[in-house]
Amino acid sequence: MYLWNRQFSLSPARFWEGLEAISEAVAYSNANSDYDFDIWVPAGVGTLGTVGISSRVDEFAAFADEMALRGADPEFQALGGAIGPCLSQNPEDILSRIVHVAGERGDVPAITTLVSWQAHPAELRPSLAHAIGMADYLHGIHGATTSVGSSTWGTPNGIVIVSGYDSIADFEAGSNAVQAEGTFLDRMEGAVGIPESIQSWLMRRIT
Repeated sequence: MYLWNRQFSLSPARFWEGLEAISEAVAYSNANSDYDFDIWVPAGVGTLGTVGISSRVDEFAAFADEMALRGADPEFQALGGAIGPCLSQNPEDILSRIVHVAGERGDVPAITTLVSWQAHPAELRPSLAHAIGMADYLHGIHGATTSVGSSTWGTPNGIVIVSGYDSIADFEAGSNAVQAEGTFLDRMEGAVGIPESIQSWLMRRIT
């Protein structure tokens, strides 16, 4: 199982135009492919203008072939072409192999948190072990399904921890429970990775 993500950065002056164009392209893809794509925007925290697309993928080869078919589709080309003028920089694709799931995978959640970082190649194993331990710990406290993904292509030696919630209220309650438990900072002392590579998002699904 993989998690595929594409991150767009839209110009503030053309954000709503760009979001509408992305929505139309995703709706077309969902109606004309075997894959489901979801659109995400920051839920009050994060860089304004950021829009994400994600898809759960069982086998990447078939997914890549499907993406190539979309790219050769003149109607999709027109839809994608409407996005380009609204961008402030080129989109970035990331493919993460899901290596661990704490909890039941279930449906795509309404709210997602993501914490990602890169590891030095020699420290990838202990960095992954730390991420898996944190996923189990977080799930054990707040009960939200928490996955760990690892990427080689797009973001080398990349690691991401993803938690899913039904609402912002559930996210906040879970965060409060983790802080109240009291060992989060102790566990963070065992983190392995490149500090300046750490990023975090709180995203709301709008599809």
